[in-house]
Amino acid sequence: MDEVLVLWDVDHTLVDVDGLGREAYDLAFLRRFGRPIVHQPPMAGRTDRAIAHDVLHLNGAPAGEEQLEALRAAAETAFDELAHLLPVRGRALPGALDALTSVAGVQSVLTGNLRRIAEVKLGPFGLVEHLDLDAGAYGWSHAVRANLVDIARGAARQRYERSFEGRRTVLVGDTPLDVEAALLTGAGVVAVATGRYSVAVLEQAGAHVVLPDLSDTAGVVEAVARAAA
Repeated sequence: MDEVLVLWDVDHTLVDVDGLGREAYDLAFLRRFGRPIVHQPPMAGRTDRAIAHDVLHLNGAPAGEEQLEALRAAAETAFDELAHLLPVRGRALPGALDALTSVAGVQSVLTGNLRRIAEVKLGPFGLVEHLDLDAGAYGWSHAVRANLVDIARGAARQRYERSFEGRRTVLVGDTPLDVEAALLTGAGVVAVATGRYSVAVLEQAGAHVVLPDLSDTAGVVEAVARAAA
């Protein structure tokens, strides 16, 4: 298992931050344009680049690269300002810390979040030190989640000087888009029903293994091994 790259989703897989990410975008848009967001795009499993583009487009704002970058910077600032609420409103999901300390291999994240926001979300719950965040991929690198898989593989290959092709990469996430990203890139995938999607929906999406949550540490270790096989 030491040759496996395990890429964890963040929101509703490792942590629940009670909507603070959406609130950061709401605040960022209000500051940039002097009016609130009226039309909210879907967020579950999507990248921040795709979400930011849709926020601008759906709310009648220019959606070019300059405006995207301005909204990104404003969202990072807003989330930093909200971060003091994380210990009160946020939580690590049951079993997340034990899973990170027990699963073998190189462990990083594949998340739709901006890197700065991902780090801030994970920080208060003791999860960052068990992840090599330089070996992962983040949601500003590409609008399509599946394209983040090879970005993470490339980063991990550069850091560890070995390949993580095929099912040597395993994604762990809670949405059908996590499953799709793995299947489109030949990676293994463990889905957890800790977000809005049920075990049945995640099985139908084609996940190699589906768990109700991360609370059974031995079960998580076995699931990652099965997904990598």
